[in-house]
Amino acid sequence: MAVASPERIGTRHVVLDIGDEIGALIVHTSEALLGREIEVSPKGSAGKRTHTDVLERRINGLPVFAAVFPSLTEGDYSLWREIVTGDEVTIVGGAVAEVDWRGITDSSAFRVARPERLPGRMIPDAPGAIPPRRDAERKPISTAPMASAPMRYTDDGQVAWDQMWTDFCDLALAGGPPHRPSVLEPADAGAVRAAPEDYERVLGELERGLRLVTGLATLPCELPGWVGLECEDAAAAAWMARAITAENVRVRRQGSLLLLPAGPDFRREKEIKNVITAVAKTYHYWAEHLYD
Repeated sequence: MAVASPERIGTRHVVLDIGDEIGALIVHTSEALLGREIEVSPKGSAGKRTHTDVLERRINGLPVFAAVFPSLTEGDYSLWREIVTGDEVTIVGGAVAEVDWRGITDSSAFRVARPERLPGRMIPDAPGAIPPRRDAERKPISTAPMASAPMRYTDDGQVAWDQMWTDFCDLALAGGPPHRPSVLEPADAGAVRAAPEDYERVLGELERGLRLVTGLATLPCELPGWVGLECEDAAAAAWMARAITAENVRVRRQGSLLLLPAGPDFRREKEIKNVITAVAKTYHYWAEHLYD
């Protein structure tokens, strides 16, 4: 179920992709945290954090400051202020949890989410251009091909797409050459019609994986052979489309919507993994290492 939340100033509405085992989280803050980064992780798994920015939105013409996590698997989560944990919250599938941090006025414990562009720094035009790494002091960046990450599974047998890489920075910046040696194409309409059950199974797994690695909403596509991923805006979608193409995965763009390939014969360990890996890698480029 998609629910529109308050509009972000100058951008589109945020889409909360919730339902079944997927919920969402809104952290209300003071203006002092505007532009700062808030992280969450499953309780007891501090190394598996996801993050989002505190943005200004408007309700009835009045400014509201909040960080929105539009898609989280249900369970208990810890909220983080840089390196120390803050509160805990329980995410319930199909519901929106809310945390009130409006009383926090000291922003020094929070990282700046989008630092101002340094003089002379340009956003790379080519997908292969690697922007500066914010945590470059932690480990050197390798340009060697990255070995394929082993498949990881949850206790109920589902692929744990958000747990396959220990560090999304490693995936994004040390990925080396394109993820695939040849271009992954969508299935044609005839192949989709011939195996509708297999096709729906593949779509379901692609959508679940894409939500886990990006937190973005997936949308149904009327065109057979494609699955939709709704980006924050057209600029993000345009950059990601170029970068995903460089990973040898076919992609189309319609405004802020990315269309990614799907087919009834896509396998979890091969083609499905290729699509999700390419998106995880390129989305991390955009969200963490490009300045806007």
